[in-house]
Amino acid sequence: QLTYALLDIDRRRQAEAQSRQAQASLARVIEVAPLAITLHDAHSLRIDKLNPAASALAGQPEQALLGAPPARLFGAALQQQVEADMREALASRAVVQREYRVGQHEAARVWDTRLLHLAGVDDADDQLLMVASDVTEQRAAEQARLQAEIAQRELLVREVHHRIKNNLQGVAGLLQQIAARRPEVATVLQEAVGQVQAIAQVYGLQVGASGPLLLRRVFEAVVGSVQRMHGRSVDLRLDGEQAERWCLPEAESIPIALSLNELLGNALRHSPDGGVSCRLSCDEGQVAIEITNPGQLPEGFQLQRVPSGVSGLGLVRALLPRRSAILSLDQDGPRVVCRLELLPPSVVHNPVATASWGTS
Repeated sequence: QLTYALLDIDRRRQAEAQSRQAQASLARVIEVAPLAITLHDAHSLRIDKLNPAASALAGQPEQALLGAPPARLFGAALQQQVEADMREALASRAVVQREYRVGQHEAARVWDTRLLHLAGVDDADDQLLMVASDVTEQRAAEQARLQAEIAQRELLVREVHHRIKNNLQGVAGLLQQIAARRPEVATVLQEAVGQVQAIAQVYGLQVGASGPLLLRRVFEAVVGSVQRMHGRSVDLRLDGEQAERWCLPEAESIPIALSLNELLGNALRHSPDGGVSCRLSCDEGQVAIEITNPGQLPEGFQLQRVPSGVSGLGLVRALLPRRSAILSLDQDGPRVVCRLELLPPSVVHNPVATASWGTS
């Protein structure tokens, strides 16, 4: 029994020696490591030990930080967040990764931080290990690279839109030449030319823009294209002070431009003597386009009975979103009134105009 006792004492001494050696090695590594390393009491979160890099992070001498709360490392502004993250690491017993931005403006530094619960051995108390590295330059480089990629993408998108516009205009020109040589299909081809030109107008506006297109610009571009196509003038009006606040999302810009092209072209075709007017009115909650022309609707006309098609009202009904666009066609004395109401999400507020509106 004495032999076993002596062997057990020897093993304990060896284990204690190995533990002291490991602790000394760890202390040396912590001391010379370029990372900010701190050990915190698991209950109070106060600093039990730190290395020179952590002292540099806080901008205070090591002796002033021993026994101090975590707020002394990252500043009072981050105190609640840092302490909550530390409590989370202690509860989860897994590595918790966080980034803290310390300081303001150009002097701000970004610290990538790892928090780990260290369970106590034998009679030792639990501790929390924090390892932080300064990643300010890395994050700045990543942001600069992202901005460069975004700028490159926008440049490529503008170039693609420009080429699409030119190609569409070339297609429209070819169709016009065929219409001039083949009078028997000229009417159908002229409708197709108008549709192609409307799409080209949208792509032309996208060349110099990113994100949603300003509704007023699309409206004026399509109306101008229709006037040139038919060689006719239209009484154009913009009502309301909020026209600059509405935009068309990219997915809706071409369908709505084609719909406006069809509705306005339809009004011109049925009014050979002129008198066509087109009005864009905008308020806080919606946008309305109203086209009026001299004419008479057929007896018993009902818009909902018009089948979907590839031109005219059939195409408009097929293109318009059902839940956020309301189309009506009514008789008002000697004039036909076509009204298209657009609601979100077919139209959206212009974020730039909305911000400036709110500060004015």
